[in-house]
Amino acid sequence: MLKTVSIAGIEEQGVPFKKESIKLDEAAKTLSIGNLTWIECVVDDIIDETPRILEKLDIKMDPKLLLAGYVTAYEDAGDTLGIMLPFIVTGDSRTQTSPVLIFMKKDLIVTIHDDYGGKITKLYNYSNSLMRKLPKEPEQWADRQTILLFRLMDEVSETNFSSLRTIIEQAEQLEIDLTGSRQTDRDIGFELSNMKRSLLTYLNAVWATHDTVRNVKFGDPDMLTDDDDILEKFEVILGRLDRQIQMAENIMEMISTGVTIIQTETSNQLTKLIVWLTVAATAVLVPNTVATVFGIPDLQISWTWVLPILAISTIISAVVTYRWTKQWRVNPFRTKNSKGFVRNSVQNNPVLSATEIGN
Repeated sequence: MLKTVSIAGIEEQGVPFKKESIKLDEAAKTLSIGNLTWIECVVDDIIDETPRILEKLDIKMDPKLLLAGYVTAYEDAGDTLGIMLPFIVTGDSRTQTSPVLIFMKKDLIVTIHDDYGGKITKLYNYSNSLMRKLPKEPEQWADRQTILLFRLMDEVSETNFSSLRTIIEQAEQLEIDLTGSRQTDRDIGFELSNMKRSLLTYLNAVWATHDTVRNVKFGDPDMLTDDDDILEKFEVILGRLDRQIQMAENIMEMISTGVTIIQTETSNQLTKLIVWLTVAATAVLVPNTVATVFGIPDLQISWTWVLPILAISTIISAVVTYRWTKQWRVNPFRTKNSKGFVRNSVQNNPVLSATEIGN
């Protein structure tokens, strides 16, 4: 279902215009009134709705070429340029990606996404200010839409960066819960595994976005400008993506270290438990051996003093064993030493400082 269609652009006189919540047919009729038109479409199902939208807008590109890509895609058909980028969505226990499709023709840019692409919609709200800053001359059509494409891709990159902040906050909250008053028995390994899975999804999406941005800059598509000064703007996005990749890889290393600590500590505690049980079993052998000797059939022994001997040997064996094994009396499944690894790893890592995360 096509939920919302909005358009913005520059009229032939160079004046920005914007129309919100219109019909797709009306948007298609508006294409010829200006020097640049941006059509923003929000849909429920991208796979089903995209072909219908492209048909209405006379865009000759099969969306399957983009949707078949892994996270991102780039398709240059000469007079039409198609790009797919991922929105990274982080929930309580999982991270997933949602595609945003960008189609470009001369004086036309179409963006199609679902509700997860809210930041593109927010950028549309400031479209009048954005359009005023674009070149107005008709012969500069390629410069105009290249700059607008840069702003769209930059917005996707910044939106995805906020997902990394969310993952960091989850790691911090885990550390606070474990060391604070809300300390409870919980499966720390499972939670760390979910964080690692989220980071892998994030890294895959950012690496794929990095490759697509490089294709846009160096692929020399006909629908974009040849002005090196404008194309150099994409280096800003590439630099930000490099920084995001570095930060995510450092967090991945931190979480991997935490998993290793938990595994090592659990192994050590299990070893202690085995030692304790072995010593305890050895202590039981003392009265058992005494009882075996007294049980020899040919011995004429009175039970009046056999029973006290068994009782005394059992008590002495238990006391000696207890005193000697007292140092091993621990909960073999406690993860005491691992509770502070999240905060310590973040604080000791200059790449993940609060100043950089805030920027």
